[in-house]
Amino acid sequence: MFAEVQRRLRGTIVVFAVLTALTVLGSPASAEELQVVATFSVIADMAAEVGGDRVDVSSIVPLGGDPHTWEPTPREARHVAAADVLLYNGLDLELWVDRLIENAARPDLPIVVLSDGLEPIPQGDFAAHAHEEGDPHFWLNVQYGMHYVERIRDALAEVDPANEEYYQANAAEYLDTLAELDQWIEEKIQEIPEEHRKLITYHDAFGYMAERYGLEVAGFLVVNPDREPSSREMAELTQKLADYERPVIFVEPQIGSSHRYGEAVANEIGGRVGKLYSDSLTEEVPTYVDMMRYNAQQLWEELK
Repeated sequence: MFAEVQRRLRGTIVVFAVLTALTVLGSPASAEELQVVATFSVIADMAAEVGGDRVDVSSIVPLGGDPHTWEPTPREARHVAAADVLLYNGLDLELWVDRLIENAARPDLPIVVLSDGLEPIPQGDFAAHAHEEGDPHFWLNVQYGMHYVERIRDALAEVDPANEEYYQANAAEYLDTLAELDQWIEEKIQEIPEEHRKLITYHDAFGYMAERYGLEVAGFLVVNPDREPSSREMAELTQKLADYERPVIFVEPQIGSSHRYGEAVANEIGGRVGKLYSDSLTEEVPTYVDMMRYNAQQLWEELK
C-alpha cells in the first residue's frame, strides 16, 4: 500500500514537472527579450508600442534631452554594444550617432534609419547649420510617424521572425490609433481661423506639422539649436511677431535657451509664450500620442 502511494506520488511529480516545463517554455515572459536601442525618446516609445513584451527598449537620449546636442556616455555605449537592433532618425539629427556606432556597435548590428524613404524639405542657411540634407523632424506629421512605425515593425520582424505576427498585430493596432490621432489634429487645427494659423517658434522643427495640418511657418529664431540667435535675428523676429493679431512665440521644453529668448521677444511687444514639444518626450507628455495631442491643443488654445 505504501509503495503504491509512493509510485503514484512520483508519477504526479513527473507530470507536474513536465507541465511546468511546457508552460515555462511556451510563456512569452520567459523568452529572451529583444534588446532595442533608440536614439531618443520619441523613437523609443514607438518601438515599445510595436515590440510590446517581446522587447526591452532603451533610449540613448533620456526624457527631456535634446538629440541635437546630446553627448553619449559609456553607459549608452554599453547599451549599443548589447543591442539586437539600433533605431535612429537620420538626416543629421543625431550628429553623434556615427561615432557611437563606430566605437560601440558590433559589425553585424542591424541599424535602421527611420527617415529613409521620405523626402525632406530644405532648411535655412545650410552653411551655418547641421541639417544640410533637410529638415529631419518628420515625426511631427503623424502620417510620417506612421512610416516610422512601419519601418520599426519590419525591422523587429526581420531580427526576430519567430514573433513576426505579434509585431504585425501590435503595429496594426498602433497605426489605427495614429490614424485617428492624425484626423483629430487636422480637425482641431481647422477650428483655428485661417488668418491665425501662423507659427512662430524658437527652433525650425515644425515644417512637416505645418505642411500637414494647414499651418504657416511664419518665422523662427534658429534652424538648429546648436547655436543661439544673433541680435539681428532677435530684432527681425520681434518685428514680425508684432505684426500679428495673435503674437505668440512657441518654445520647446528640451531647449533651455528657447525659454530665455522666447520670453525676451514676447516681452518686447507684449506677446505670449507658448510651448510645443518636438524632439523629446517628458514626464508631462510620456508618449508620442500624448505629445502630438498636447501640441495640437496648445496651438488651438493660443491661436484660436
